[in-house]
Amino acid sequence: MWALGSPNEDVGQVLLLHFDGRRWREHPAPEVTWDAGDHERFPALVATGPRDAWVFAATTALAAHHWDGERWSPVRLPDMDYDPGERAGATALAPDDVWLVVGDHAAHWDGRAWTVMRLPAWAASVSAAAPDQVWAVGGTGRPLAEGSAGSQAATMRWDGRSWQLVPAPEDRTPSDEINSSGRPDGSIPRITLTQVVAHAPGNVWAIGTREVFDYEDGSRGTTITMHWDGRAWSWMPGSPTVSAAGADGADGIILVDWDADEGGLGAAIRVAPDGSRTQLPPMAGANRGREIDVSAVTAVPGTRTVYAVGLVYGRDFGPMIARYR
Repeated sequence: MWALGSPNEDVGQVLLLHFDGRRWREHPAPEVTWDAGDHERFPALVATGPRDAWVFAATTALAAHHWDGERWSPVRLPDMDYDPGERAGATALAPDDVWLVVGDHAAHWDGRAWTVMRLPAWAASVSAAAPDQVWAVGGTGRPLAEGSAGSQAATMRWDGRSWQLVPAPEDRTPSDEINSSGRPDGSIPRITLTQVVAHAPGNVWAIGTREVFDYEDGSRGTTITMHWDGRAWSWMPGSPTVSAAGADGADGIILVDWDADEGGLGAAIRVAPDGSRTQLPPMAGANRGREIDVSAVTAVPGTRTVYAVGLVYGRDFGPMIARYR
């Protein structure tokens, strides 16, 4: 297993940890320099086995690095019309079946070369349940520095032949906040999906943000969750303030609330496809009851073991890795 981290402050080299089945050790990382303040566009890390892993970084340019079991090497990417400010998402089913999405383009690696395709909307994340069941999610509006006004959720599916836009729920409720002119603002929510988890053709999850106009702060955001049952997308109950989300090792997802920073992940919940929610027990061990910042959650493929990574504060300030069994 691999865990990728960034400098906690300022700009510096990314941190890479590797687990060999017995212990975690720091590992020489690819040549990727990262700005700690740019957490929304953190590099994407995917792996299919001990001799196949990828890191994709979107900074001033789009870059790829591949692990072959012995060393990390840069890999040249084709032109994907990358615009600095967009985020990269990646997924891998096998060494010859890797997907990268950025902006409104997707690229597929077949083990020998990359093939670039145009997407019907802008994507931020991609996940695959099978070679002909690949999902990308994002928004209908082009990402901008301050977001895309009026953008709605966008979901796209690769069926083995082409990418198709799949209708997703919309929210066009006008804001009744009073603007600087003393009138109702009337703007509609801005919805962007930032993560997708594909379990099976009839079981796909999408997580994102819903931003509405706020006179004092400019905008106010909450987390939204959607589920695909094989026929349609629907809103799902979740948590309005999620810091990290990922597969639960079964058919659902785990959402870690911002309030989980105290009490050892005590605010983490599991959401099942039927909408039921189960709160996970607090984390046991040395970090319980200490302030933590969870940045990512993922399940070990084919198991019910889930890992959460982030930062722990206090005397032993530094990277944190927690495991659910």
